[in-house]
Amino acid sequence: MTKKYLTTSLLLLVLSSFFVLIAQFFSFGTNNVVKEFCAETIVRSDYKKIDISALKDVNGWLEILDENNNVIYTKGTVAEKTTHYTQKQLLEMDALQAVLNQRIYKLGPLSLSVNDPKSQYMATFAPFKSSNGREYVCITKMPKNSIRGNFGPVFSSLLSATALSGFKQIVLLLIPILLIFIYCLRRYSKSVKEHLVAPNTVLIDGLRTIKNGEYSKKIHLNAEYEYVEIEDSFNHMAKQLAEAEQQRISYEKERQLLFANMAHDLRTPITTIQGSAKAVADGLVGDDKLDQTMKTIIAKTDHMNELVNRLLIFSKLESPDYQLHRQNLDLSELIRQILLEQLEPAEKNDIALTFDLPETPLEISGDPVELRRVFDNLISNGIQHNPAETTVHIQLYPLENQVIFEIKDNGTAIPKELQEQLFEPFVSGDSSRSTQNGSGLGLAISKKIVEKHGGRISFVELNEHEMMFQVALWRQQKNA
Repeated sequence: MTKKYLTTSLLLLVLSSFFVLIAQFFSFGTNNVVKEFCAETIVRSDYKKIDISALKDVNGWLEILDENNNVIYTKGTVAEKTTHYTQKQLLEMDALQAVLNQRIYKLGPLSLSVNDPKSQYMATFAPFKSSNGREYVCITKMPKNSIRGNFGPVFSSLLSATALSGFKQIVLLLIPILLIFIYCLRRYSKSVKEHLVAPNTVLIDGLRTIKNGEYSKKIHLNAEYEYVEIEDSFNHMAKQLAEAEQQRISYEKERQLLFANMAHDLRTPITTIQGSAKAVADGLVGDDKLDQTMKTIIAKTDHMNELVNRLLIFSKLESPDYQLHRQNLDLSELIRQILLEQLEPAEKNDIALTFDLPETPLEISGDPVELRRVFDNLISNGIQHNPAETTVHIQLYPLENQVIFEIKDNGTAIPKELQEQLFEPFVSGDSSRSTQNGSGLGLAISKKIVEKHGGRISFVELNEHEMMFQVALWRQQKNA
């Protein structure tokens, strides 16, 4: 990178010098305006009618001398009044000599001129004959700083002593310029390394780390504002990748656990069905027990069918492509319909089923089939998984922009170690993954349905003898 910057800098230096030379060639030639200052250009026989407007612009003036160098006429604002000139004074004011006495220091288009302090004015001379036939001298006089010029010699040989002396001066001037250039280049290269190369190296190392699967990597670029945004974006990306990887591992474990539990829960009914069928086939079951054996086989088959159906529902809800079939529905009416269906099982299990439902409709936007599955599962769990004489109370009420459904009971307590896992697949309240009481997928399915609706479901242990499941749904539903 340093080589590229060095090459570019040298190229820019050469091009800049080239353009400066061209500019100087066209800009510093003889200016036609300067001719208007020369006595030889503006002089005329009737000297009182000489135009000195150009001289006035540079604070100059005009003087006419007779044959004895006495000033007989002036025109313009005279800054240095004189009545007579000696030959020496005239020679000292000569414009060419004044320009030669100037010391001009140039660096590119910039120049610095230092004049001889002895004389502040310079002049041009032109002898002429007036209309009356007498000989006069016209002098145009102006400040020395009004005109700047210098002369460069053209040597017959570049190896001459004078030319070599000039080259030595140029080399002495170029050496400090070159040293300054090298210093600036080093500082610039160091700055580039600190602010560009170093952050890029850190960023590349971070990307390699991410590529190798180490998503916990964080970088600190210690650079300018633009890199701060890159640093924040990289660290945010790494955090999201780490979270996605953790989620992927969690899903993979859940999938493996799901299949293991599925195999475990299917093994028991399959074994029962296989054993019962083999006993019937071998003639080991008498006629008096044949009917009971067939009922057992049918019950186990129904249980397996229920387990497979719930697994299919759970898998369907897991799919990101699954869409709810929303419609406006009255949640109060839906709960009433489910309660009517559950009154007989509650009476059969000696469960006291009480409820508090509003008389006015509580309308929400939701999928009636899936929501029925949620509330039917919660109510049937309260009836089927509690001992006789348990009281199950159901309440539905509005709360701001939400509808709250609560089901409380004073039945069998759920162990502390299982309360945080209740909504995971194949976890049920009696600490076994799957029992005769259920498939272990009901609450997991209920949670996914509620979350698809943008709501939440939770379990709360109210006290030592009472627990509650709560579902909160939006009256004005958010997009799921």
